[in-house]
Amino acid sequence: VRPASAMGGRASGEAATDASRAEAVAAAGMREAEAAAERLRERQLELWQETIAAVEGHEREQWEKIMPGCWRLTLYWIQMVGCSVEMFLRNGYHAVACILALPFSLLAVGYLRRRQLWVDTLTAEENLRKAVKTYGKESQYHWPLLPIEQLSHHQLWFRMFFNYFPSLIWHNLTNPGHPLFADGQDVSIYRPKKPKIPHRIVATTFGDCCREICGVLCNDCCKACCSVCDHWCEMVYTLGIRYFRSSFVCLSGYRALQCGALCGPCVRGCCYDPCVGGKTEQGLCRMCEVDEIRSRRWIREAHDEKMKRTAKFFDAHPELMRPDPEYFDVGRGSGESLMARLLLEEAAPPQEQMLKPG
Repeated sequence: VRPASAMGGRASGEAATDASRAEAVAAAGMREAEAAAERLRERQLELWQETIAAVEGHEREQWEKIMPGCWRLTLYWIQMVGCSVEMFLRNGYHAVACILALPFSLLAVGYLRRRQLWVDTLTAEENLRKAVKTYGKESQYHWPLLPIEQLSHHQLWFRMFFNYFPSLIWHNLTNPGHPLFADGQDVSIYRPKKPKIPHRIVATTFGDCCREICGVLCNDCCKACCSVCDHWCEMVYTLGIRYFRSSFVCLSGYRALQCGALCGPCVRGCCYDPCVGGKTEQGLCRMCEVDEIRSRRWIREAHDEKMKRTAKFFDAHPELMRPDPEYFDVGRGSGESLMARLLLEEAAPPQEQMLKPG
């Protein structure tokens, strides 16, 4: 008969062996799962790279189809000469408008100071935002904020015609074969987000960039910053080209005489709102819509056209990685919510991309 202590030791040894086997099996399962996840990430990254290459090739082909010829470039150079003359006239107009709006702006600032709504240590934009919160939505189109907004509007357009447009026109005049073609169509399409990169790869991918920006090596931070920057630059470029084209009679004809751009926010209460009623965001009266409403409409229109091009391309190439389906709903809502979603969605931590199209 074996001693009870020996039987107990044998049982405890068997339990320890079973536990070690279970741990080994679990560790092997974890390694296999990590290897599978790594293979999936690598496949996703390869598919993303193939998609980006296909998108860039498609955009190059579409751009080559609409490249202006010699005669169109010659006409465009002549248009730039006309724009250079028109620029001086518009500068003078907005300078006079600033002088006329200045006394009323000073009266409005004095009125706001008495009500403790204007602080000299803050900028004009900060004071206006503070006053709008006090007076309510769209109060910038009424007294006492309207004169200040009117002056800011003409100052902005004076800077555009004095600082920015001259350099662009000069570039086009001195580079007739390779100008910044304002009449060119947008052929870009939305791209899928880059698959999430494991943290162990980040040190060799971002390195000093993340250390300088965040102070540590991180994954989502730099990808979010770069994504937001790229999308914002693309949006600003699209709006800038359209503003440039619509600011000169030589480029857009009578559309350059748009009341909202020439007269400023004062047309909102006396012309635009009575014409459109409560449907201020639908572009029912494009000749007198103010810059704020017009830019929001342009953003929506640019997104809608780009969304159609994106859907058409990926429907013709189902084997490629498609953009996030939520991207196709960005155009819904007002222009402010659109811009916020465009930027915030890009800044959010990247999601795992699905390998199946759609």
